[in-house]
Amino acid sequence: MDLEYLLLLQRLREAAGWLLTPVMELVSELAASSLTIAVAAFVFWAVDRRFGSFLMLNYVGSSLLNQALKLTACVYRPWVRDPRIHPVAMDTATGYSFPSGHTQSAAAIYGSIGLWYGKRRRWLAALMVFMILLTAFSRNYLGVHTPQDVLVSMALCGGYLWLNSKILARLERQPSFDLTVAAAGMVLALAAVFWFEVKSYPMDYVNGVLLVDPELMMEDGFMAAGMVFGFFPGWLIERRWLRFSTDRRTAGQFLLAAAALVPMLLIYKLLPAALSGALGLLWASFVSCALLAFYVTALVPAVICLLQRRQASR
Repeated sequence: MDLEYLLLLQRLREAAGWLLTPVMELVSELAASSLTIAVAAFVFWAVDRRFGSFLMLNYVGSSLLNQALKLTACVYRPWVRDPRIHPVAMDTATGYSFPSGHTQSAAAIYGSIGLWYGKRRRWLAALMVFMILLTAFSRNYLGVHTPQDVLVSMALCGGYLWLNSKILARLERQPSFDLTVAAAGMVLALAAVFWFEVKSYPMDYVNGVLLVDPELMMEDGFMAAGMVFGFFPGWLIERRWLRFSTDRRTAGQFLLAAAALVPMLLIYKLLPAALSGALGLLWASFVSCALLAFYVTALVPAVICLLQRRQASR
């Protein structure tokens, strides 16, 4: 039934003359691109520190949860399961199929916005729900995910956001609990990597050619684990010792945040390839993403703190 639904959407897509395809590609990409990550970091550094921290906590944690389920279930993509399906934007469809990573990203980002700002702005909460549903539909429309992939992803991320809201509520009452949260996050990241390494993967061949290479499927999982592993120590350092402010936004802080995006994107785009020769593809991805997350949560905030202290001493 799920594949028949994708075939129906495929016929509609072809009948429409690919009219909606660019729109669906844009909707899909908005939820999970380097630009999205850059915007989240900029918000954390220069717009709203508390919301930015909440957003990144939801994003990195739900990404690892999603990848852990992906690499446990090892469900092939729709076009692998049925050659009649001709997907669009295959280059953005990395890893196994179930659950959907783009839908998880949309649920984490738009869900965070809705939870944080939607209580006083009902229209904004409704818009964020719409964007989550539209992103999920776009993955079906483009033929890269089944309905089960997107539905489970939304449910999984929704549960994770609920859990984080409870954790943050406890942190408000008991600030020292942050050490337990950070330690648990790092341990879970390493446990996930261990699981990715030791578990078995399907090794199906067609005409002597491996149908799906497990190492390529594992890359996103190592990236997500690295992001979590680097995020939590930086998050803890910022919470306990840096605590920079975004209450009084200055031109200098905006300029610093904008300039800090350049090395951040260089780390994201170039460092994995630079390290892969020495560490291999998977561990290069892990280390690069760990450094990237620590850069965002601790190194740039440390520089912002220095800027703010100099301004306060004048």
